[in-house]
Amino acid sequence: MATPAIEVENLNVRFGEAHVLKDVSFSVAPGESYGLVGESGSGKSTVLRVLSALNPNWSGRVAFSGEAHRARPDEAFFRQVQMVFQDPFGSLHPRMTIDAALAEPLAIHGLDRPDERIAAALKGVGLDEGFRFRYPHQLSGGQRQRVAIARALILEPRILLLDEPTSALDVSIQAEVLNLLQDIKKQRDLTMVLVSHNLAVVGHMCARVAVMNRGIIVEEASIDDLRRTGGQDPYTQELLAASRHVAIPGAA
Repeated sequence: MATPAIEVENLNVRFGEAHVLKDVSFSVAPGESYGLVGESGSGKSTVLRVLSALNPNWSGRVAFSGEAHRARPDEAFFRQVQMVFQDPFGSLHPRMTIDAALAEPLAIHGLDRPDERIAAALKGVGLDEGFRFRYPHQLSGGQRQRVAIARALILEPRILLLDEPTSALDVSIQAEVLNLLQDIKKQRDLTMVLVSHNLAVVGHMCARVAVMNRGIIVEEASIDDLRRTGGQDPYTQELLAASRHVAIPGAA
């Protein structure tokens, strides 16, 4: 049996008196897209912040390909694990051109051929080189999120963490970004963890999902099982009922 790409066991996070993650456990196979779904405040984004090393204050066990995750990992870790954030405008510096935003991680990690890598990264997300010297405010929301994805992928990671990557976009643009992510996953054989409050989005991207409520995983199942059974936990049933009338136009 293959070693999981990601293992999380009894993960706990506290912020002062608030116990925001309570013994969260799950694993993600290499090349799998795994979903974490729940309402705002359920703890799903906190899980991603631990996995991405943005939150070093946690207890439990986290491992990538069998190697223990440290609260403050070394530089090599960030070449292997990258994150795409919810708000594509907030995640891009308003005074940096797209070229500068993509060049920065290359310079930090000392990678060669920056011009070639930047051009390839933009092409990989469906943008031509004409976008290189524009600023974020000159791009649409969908274009900004494509740049954010390109920035995450330019270091050629094995694992991509996605924190509500389409929730800030118009519904018509959401499908374009989700289809792009599906294509990139297949091309690069990426392992993905997708966080969303929307089961329709998770169902489009992921075969397995963990449903979170108040810092606890209340149910883990395949999307097919959830659709067939309606879920075992009452909270899962509520989420499914809320998402039945939600569709993503153009989602392949």
